[in-house]
Amino acid sequence: ILARLGRDYASCWTFAVDGMIGASPELLVRLEGRRLTGRVLAGTARRRAGDAARVREAAELAEWLEASGKNNREHELARASALTALEPLCSVVEAPERFVVTLPNVLHLASDITGVVAGDTGALSLVGALHPTAAVCGTPTPAAARIIEEVEGMDRGRYAGPVGWVDWHGEGEWCIALRSAALPDGGPGPGAPARVFGGGGIMPDSVPADELAETEAKMRPMLGALGAPV
Repeated sequence: ILARLGRDYASCWTFAVDGMIGASPELLVRLEGRRLTGRVLAGTARRRAGDAARVREAAELAEWLEASGKNNREHELARASALTALEPLCSVVEAPERFVVTLPNVLHLASDITGVVAGDTGALSLVGALHPTAAVCGTPTPAAARIIEEVEGMDRGRYAGPVGWVDWHGEGEWCIALRSAALPDGGPGPGAPARVFGGGGIMPDSVPADELAETEAKMRPMLGALGAPV
């Protein structure tokens, strides 16, 4: 499964931790010395599976995504929440203009965040400040978390949580456990169920059918790696 994910989604962070496996496109934070980097993804255009004209399709979708008011508002909320969370822990933190990231199944609006941490702030402190991001929880966080608890109707488990590593210096690299699956005890096998996760950023002007189709597109990497129909 990891080999398939690594081959088909080489630009993503592939992970497997205690039965949770996936290929995440979103870097929560990387800390090297006192310099941090991260990538905020919010705002999505889905790609059609098996389309022959992939380059033209991606260019057209990127143009549509950059002009989409709904997706730009969604992205700005996620970007602002990350900067607000990091500012108290950093002497400098900034995010240049957003751009489009193209993956085999979707396109995303992306902002790369860079900064310099203050004092001896370590990677785990940054992870604690950033999680849960607006993209996976909503904003303002306390109110959004209460609504999710009331209406989402499922236990996410470790889906959308931080996954990564930290060393004895406090440096590390963490992504968000997206595009993932929880494997059954003992690993995958004939008849053994795996729970595949995906989600969308819900805005006031979201169209339910579009959000469902986006979620299905986000599940394609994991379903394909498991050998399930996509």
